[in-house]
Amino acid sequence: MKLSKNKSLKKLNTFMVDAYSNQYIEVDSVKDLKEIFDKKVFNEDFLILGGGSNILFVNDFKGIVIHPNLLGKGIVEENKKTVTIKIGAGENWEKFVEWSVHQNYLGLQNLANIPGDCGATPVQNIGAYGVEVKNFITSVEYFNTKTGEIKEITNKECKFRYRNSIFKHDLKNNALITAITFKLEKWEKDKAIPEKYLQYKGITDYLEKNYSKPYTIKKVYDSICNIRDEKLPKVGKYGSCGSTFTNPLISEVEYKRLLEKYPELPNYTTENEGVVKIPTAYILDKLGWKNKRVGKCGTWIKHPLIVTNYENATGEEIYNLIQIIQKDFFDNTGIRLNTEINIIF
Repeated sequence: MKLSKNKSLKKLNTFMVDAYSNQYIEVDSVKDLKEIFDKKVFNEDFLILGGGSNILFVNDFKGIVIHPNLLGKGIVEENKKTVTIKIGAGENWEKFVEWSVHQNYLGLQNLANIPGDCGATPVQNIGAYGVEVKNFITSVEYFNTKTGEIKEITNKECKFRYRNSIFKHDLKNNALITAITFKLEKWEKDKAIPEKYLQYKGITDYLEKNYSKPYTIKKVYDSICNIRDEKLPKVGKYGSCGSTFTNPLISEVEYKRLLEKYPELPNYTTENEGVVKIPTAYILDKLGWKNKRVGKCGTWIKHPLIVTNYENATGEEIYNLIQIIQKDFFDNTGIRLNTEINIIF
């Protein structure tokens, strides 16, 4: 366990905002968590900070930042068709995805090249290219900050929804995720992956241009890594959290209304009847938000959904830009644009 005071968080958030916390605690084990629980740390104002890839500090954090560095990965069950893996919350997500691809385990390849730690993935129910992490999680283990106990809940109990889970609501500040259990399908190395992983035209276009069939796990993984490298800011060079905003879920009636103004606006089916998902980036692009600078920050050169810290902007400057974009989106669509990131004031 590591303790510090007046800790700079600049290297601990991918927006690279130079905010400070009054105290900082890095925990390496459940034993450490129980120790700080006994010391009443969780009775104070605290923040759980993992890889920092989904957070914006508008100001300094006056309380205690707790960084879970809980490592470890192992197979807990397997048969001829599937494998079940338990992984520590502090493990790097991209390294886990890459490992799963090299093992020829099907499922996580579409979630490639997403920065952050594994512990954040169920909180946000991360998703990309038609895949959500909820489809592969069987259970989540967490430390209850109110009771000091270790709990484990099932996929159903996690209440996963689009970019949402129980950890953002009912268990917010009551649960520090310690480990996640995933169930993946074993796949033949040279066998084409199912069509459900090829829903997005950008993937199929890239595959057709750069690879021959069959489109294997590795080919899809490499394609998505390359697409994201081409489209997104490089972590560490520019500050960002990837997609800043969610894609709105709207009724089919609302969608037909929007088509009058945006005739070619795409839509994607959802699990809910009569509800579709629309791409925020399409509308922001039409509104001129791609590669737009406002002071020291702006939107990314190739993607209007990504708010970017270009020149050491403050958290307040980035937040002000986010609000400007949200207002412009609402004024032109009548739809409130929600952020995908966690904003800390």
